[in-house]
Amino acid sequence: MSNVKRMFLVLLLVAFSVAAAGCIKADESVTIKEDGSSTMVTRMVGNMFAAEALKGSKDEFVKENPDAVVKEIQDGDMTGYEVEVSYPDIETLAAKGGDMFTAVEGRNAGAVVAKSWFYDTYTFDLFVKGEEMDTGEQDPESKAMVQSMLNQIQYRFTLNLPVKPETQNADSVSSDGKSLTWDLKATIAEGKDVQMQASYRIYNQAHIAMTVGGIVLALLLVGGFLYMRRRKQADELA
Repeated sequence: MSNVKRMFLVLLLVAFSVAAAGCIKADESVTIKEDGSSTMVTRMVGNMFAAEALKGSKDEFVKENPDAVVKEIQDGDMTGYEVEVSYPDIETLAAKGGDMFTAVEGRNAGAVVAKSWFYDTYTFDLFVKGEEMDTGEQDPESKAMVQSMLNQIQYRFTLNLPVKPETQNADSVSSDGKSLTWDLKATIAEGKDVQMQASYRIYNQAHIAMTVGGIVLALLLVGGFLYMRRRKQADELA
């Protein structure tokens, strides 16, 4: 289970005790730069009833990510925190970014980059496992109330890319095509698995320029050779 989801479930359990589940929001975003480095930002807010649980989840997050930058935030009448963690490359993101980035054979590829001379291909095949809330034995009316509260929660993941992806299956896309957002509420409200996919290429301009320059130089050398040969032949016929 990812760090964000684990903390979110704790908050939901607290919220259920005061019938305030609809007042919890969790947003996680990862911004990828052209060089493969990235920044993950996790925002979690709740109303006054979830304040203590929020503090506990923040402390746990910081404990697991000692280099994280943490700040208090407010969203309307809700308060919470924002945690920012940076990763130097895709490999580190895949290793430390949480369970959703972990590759599992036969299920998802995780976050990988395939390097070639002309371009690098970045592939994100992320997986979030559905987790059903265990609220114990309840009568039908109580179960209906719990489900109603679950339907009000907000839990989203956004992937910000340096270029427009070639493929993606996001629930919503920004106007420039670079920011992809998935609604993960179903992983908690309905216990459904969600697979998030996107791929794009970053072209290596230096290698492309070197290749073009090499081709031009080769053409100039061949052209010069042919010119000198023809000139020599012309001198011999004169």
